[in-house]
Amino acid sequence: MNIQEIRNILEGYGLDEKEASLYLSALNLGDSGMSELAKEAGLKRSTAYLIFQSLERKGLMGSFKMKTGLRFVATRPEMLVSKTKKQLEDLQSILPELAALSKKNGEDPKVTYYHGEEGYMTALEASLQERNAVLRHVGSIMEAHKVYADYDVNHYVPERLKKNISIRCLYTSDTSKAVRERDHSAERREIRYFPEGYPIKTGMLIYGNRVVITSTKRELVTVVIESADIADSERLKFDLLWSLLK
Repeated sequence: MNIQEIRNILEGYGLDEKEASLYLSALNLGDSGMSELAKEAGLKRSTAYLIFQSLERKGLMGSFKMKTGLRFVATRPEMLVSKTKKQLEDLQSILPELAALSKKNGEDPKVTYYHGEEGYMTALEASLQERNAVLRHVGSIMEAHKVYADYDVNHYVPERLKKNISIRCLYTSDTSKAVRERDHSAERREIRYFPEGYPIKTGMLIYGNRVVITSTKRELVTVVIESADIADSERLKFDLLWSLLK
């Protein structure tokens, strides 16, 4: 991974361009004076000090006194992961309260649009929140795997199994031999197939009060509809097809 890719990830974490530059420079130099640090980061000394203060508030940099003056040092990179985990735990702890506040906004269906792979994964990740649930997935697993095959095998399925979440799938007839021959029983998955002549390209995932509609890799648009009535109706349609495709 090159330095620009690392910068992009840090910016995705929540740092701006200058914060990412100063943090990486501090890691590279170890403890250093502000003038040396600013030069390494390609910043003015006054600007570098302001950015240091921002990183200090975020717990990513610190300073200590020496006879020669203040020395500045980056927090260990592992702290980035620990801090993110703590933030996720804090968010999860208040999910019930956030959900209760959301319900106060009325009963109208809420529709959210996502673009790109990140939005695609966000919508799927939400389906792992409710333990012991039954998910329903309909469409082309081959099209879906063009977007998230590695995520599915290495993360989604293991997390689903940890939470005892099973899934029923209605898949198109182009499903590969490799997918067909997986240990579906061990992975808490049931599959039934559409007959040939139904080349569905999009996908639909139904869980809780949500219906997630995903497009092909070419378009990469994901639509999430939050509505108990709509979700219940789509579940009924799914279950009807399920019974007909024994």
